Amino acid sequence: MTGPNPRFPAPENVSAEAKAFLSLPVDTSAADRPSPTSAEEWEAQIAESNGMFEALVRESVEKAPVVVAKSTMAGVTVREVVPENDADLKRDRVLLNFHGGGFTMFGGDLSVLEAVGPASAGYRVVAVDYRMPPHHPFPAAVDDGVAVYRHLLETADARQIAMFGASAGGALAASVILAARDQGLPLPAAAVMHTPWADLAKIGDSYETNDGVDPTLSTYEMLRDAATAYADGEPLDHPLLSPVYGEFSKGFPPSLLSTGTRDLLLSCTVRLHRALRAAGIPADLHVYDAMWHGFQLMAPVEGKDLDREVMEFLDRHLAV
Repeated sequence: MTGPNPRFPAPENVSAEAKAFLSLPVDTSAADRPSPTSAEEWEAQIAESNGMFEALVRESVEKAPVVVAKSTMAGVTVREVVPENDADLKRDRVLLNFHGGGFTMFGGDLSVLEAVGPASAGYRVVAVDYRMPPHHPFPAAVDDGVAVYRHLLETADARQIAMFGASAGGALAASVILAARDQGLPLPAAAVMHTPWADLAKIGDSYETNDGVDPTLSTYEMLRDAATAYADGEPLDHPLLSPVYGEFSKGFPPSLLSTGTRDLLLSCTVRLHRALRAAGIPADLHVYDAMWHGFQLMAPVEGKDLDREVMEFLDRHLAV
C-alpha cells in the first residue's frame, strides 16, 4: 500500500513541518521485499538503505558546530563528536550513543547522526559503531557497548556518563546497561531511550494499530528479517535482545523515554516504561501527538521541544 491514510489526516495542532510530512504517502512496499538469503544479499540491502541517508548525515555534520574524530576504544570503532569551540564543552560529562537502524543499518560514518545534536549542545558524545549482522549477530553489539563503557570508566566517573539511543539503539542502550550491571560495573547516571525497539517479537498493540499509519516505520514486516538476523537463533524474549523482559529491580538508572501516537513502536516504548516503573525506577515518558518513529530527527519544532526535555533531564542527573 502506498498513499496517505484517509482515516488519519494530519492534525491541525502539529507544526507545519510535521503536517507536511504526515501528508506524504505512507509506503509499505518494503514489507514485500524478498528476505535476504545470504550475506551478500544482506550487504547489498544494507548498502542500498544506508545510501538513502548518506547525504543527510554528511550535511548534518557539516552544518553543525561540531568536530568528529574516529578512533577505537577497547578494540571497538567509535566516533567522538564534540563542540567545535572547546570552551563550549561540558567538562567531564560523556554521552554514550548507540545508533538506530534495526541492528543492521546506519553503521560507519552514519553512526554519528544522533550524536550531532547533543554535541552541538556542549556534550562529548561517543558514538559506538557496534558490530552488526550479517557477520556479527547478537551478542556482538551488546559486547561492544559494554567494552566501550568499561573503557570510559577508566577515566570518567559513572555519575557523569549517560547512555542514549533511538529505535534499535534505544533498546541496545538498555541491554548494555543490564549487561554491564550484571558484570559488576557501576550504573551510568541516566538513560535516554527514544522509541526503543524493546521487544523484537510482534507483541504490542501499536504493531497493529499503527500498521500503515507510521510514515517511516510503516509495518512490523519491515523489521522481521532484521530481528531474525540479529537474534541468530536466540529466543526473541531474551532480556538482552528484548530488554522489556529485563530484570530492572536489580538496578537501572533514571530514564527518559519518548515516542509518538503514530509510532509503530509506541507499545514497545510504553511497555518498557511500565517495566521500569514496576521495578521502582524513576522513568519519564514523553508521548507526542501525531508523531512517528524517529520524529525527533525530522520534525524541527517537536524535535527541538524533545531536545529541551532531554537536556534538562541530563542536567538533573549528571554529576556537576
